[in-house]
Amino acid sequence: MAASASVVEDTLSCLYGSIDGSNSWADAMSRVAAATGADRFTFNSVGHDGSFHHDSAPFDPEGLLMFAQDFADKDLRLQRIVSQRRRGLIHTGDVMTPQEIARCPVHNEFYRLFPECWNACILALEHLGGITAPTIQRRASKGPFAPEETRLLEVLGPHICRVVELQALVPARTLGEDGIVAALDGLDDGVIIFDQSGFVLHMNASARAIVAAKDGLELTRGVLRASHRDSRQVLFDMMARTLRVAAGLSFDLPRPIGLRRHSNARPLIVRAFVSPTGKDANRIGVLKIQDHSSWQAPTAETVRAATGLTPAESRLAVALLEGESVIDYARREGLSEHTARSHLKQIRSKLGVTRQANVIAELARLFGS
Repeated sequence: MAASASVVEDTLSCLYGSIDGSNSWADAMSRVAAATGADRFTFNSVGHDGSFHHDSAPFDPEGLLMFAQDFADKDLRLQRIVSQRRRGLIHTGDVMTPQEIARCPVHNEFYRLFPECWNACILALEHLGGITAPTIQRRASKGPFAPEETRLLEVLGPHICRVVELQALVPARTLGEDGIVAALDGLDDGVIIFDQSGFVLHMNASARAIVAAKDGLELTRGVLRASHRDSRQVLFDMMARTLRVAAGLSFDLPRPIGLRRHSNARPLIVRAFVSPTGKDANRIGVLKIQDHSSWQAPTAETVRAATGLTPAESRLAVALLEGESVIDYARREGLSEHTARSHLKQIRSKLGVTRQANVIAELARLFGS
């Protein structure tokens, strides 16, 4: 018991130290995982308005975004914790039958990619304007958590919630004091600030109009995603890479991208930045959205002169920039789809990008859109 008391004291010291910056939030969460014998520690929060966001250690922006966008609404455990007002320590088997687990998308799809999450113990608490659920997880091969490990989660959980609550005050205060929010609100371009799970913290008026119309971007339970299915992966990749920069894991911001729209053939052009909060606990990204639906595309000759593309490649580049699909372009020009895609492959190679969305954004950057 003395050993447990020492572990609790050291872990609490690390947790509260993340508030004043004496250590990082990532280190604090890793300390919780180590104390409880977990392969991964996840902090989930479900608002009374249905919003969802979370963080985890080890930090994994792709996993966080994927779960928030595609699996949070399929997790029966979270749904039943909220709807049945379940509180306290909860294991998967407490709220799901073996048959439900066998059919569950979270267990069969998400955990296939992240096997360290299979065994889970959730501490459900009423807090932060909704339900918070600090969760310890580990691989199936390691077996369920022992009573002593779950007891440590029960002791640490309320402190974790309090630390998160205090940290939540930091981005708003810092952004407000620096005048960043006021400056962003005055821009004609749309600006969206998002956290580590894609949850939107702030949008200026231009961005709110785009999101409200679901015209390229939309919100699902407060989580940002592309409204057009073809653009979802490229936006996901941009947000994940931006969060890696915000967390200090990378220094290369992603290239601009183009998001397909329903109302206009020309895409939204999106650029990514990192908000200067100065706190690693607040992994915040910024997206700048440009809508140039009235912009005039360059001619194929202009594109050829500026990029070195062939005449055929330049014609396809202009068509893509104006929002036309490769298939529609091929039909209009009397080409096979294979030939058009070969041209697209050469365009990507010459522009130094890997995705069609990046081709559009790079051309837009070159020609003032």
